[in-house]
Amino acid sequence: MINDDQVDHFHRQGFFLLETPFGGEQMSALKRRQREIEPLWVDGDFPEGYNRGACQFLLMGEMLLQLVEQPELLAMARRLLDCDEIHVGACGLGDAGQTVAAGKSRHQVHWHADGGPEVKQVSLRTALDFHGPDNGPLRVLPGSHLRARAEMAEELRHLEWATGKHEEESDEFFAVHPHEVAVHLHPRWTLVWTPSAWHATGVKTAIGPRRAMAWNYFPLGGRRRDSEAVKHIYADEWRSWTGERQQLWGLLD
Repeated sequence: MINDDQVDHFHRQGFFLLETPFGGEQMSALKRRQREIEPLWVDGDFPEGYNRGACQFLLMGEMLLQLVEQPELLAMARRLLDCDEIHVGACGLGDAGQTVAAGKSRHQVHWHADGGPEVKQVSLRTALDFHGPDNGPLRVLPGSHLRARAEMAEELRHLEWATGKHEEESDEFFAVHPHEVAVHLHPRWTLVWTPSAWHATGVKTAIGPRRAMAWNYFPLGGRRRDSEAVKHIYADEWRSWTGERQQLWGLLD
């Protein structure tokens, strides 16, 4: 499914793109299903501490579970992580037009990394709408997953100060980095990347949704952020899953 050049680019730069591994009919069905379950998710009363984006992802049901479990995708993740035992430790689905600016003064996500160089993970991110330059595209700093978090934070702090937009020090950085890549993600492409790379978003000024779905594979012992959400959403089902499926969704010790 992937070649040596893509593997090398992932390890050096932290990302590559491939043609979305879902057919057109599957993508249409995913979009319809997302519209169906969104009202249930909006009105849903989920336990405190559960990631709401993960809950929306899991409400999509068997259709999305089977896509995540495709043998070709599992083989790709095992190759990129260089291990045989992997699991899905985090997932999410949502419309950033509704969530990005929640409680914030700007419609944008600041620079951050979901782990340092020691955190091994492979994330697949697929857009349900075009994430063009005015629709809050993901911004990625190539190679930053290999650098110490404190070093990267200091570099971004200086760039933020140089914008001249702050009268006092800010702990959130949005400034343009000279080496950043804005990923204008079309639904026909999937971003394969490590969220250990520093990333942010552009400003969303376009009218309309900016939906995306993503999930992260981890090696044995890696993060299991959403395992309790899986048990909650599939409370009547997960115990009857095969051991292989329970292991893949991080439900076994």
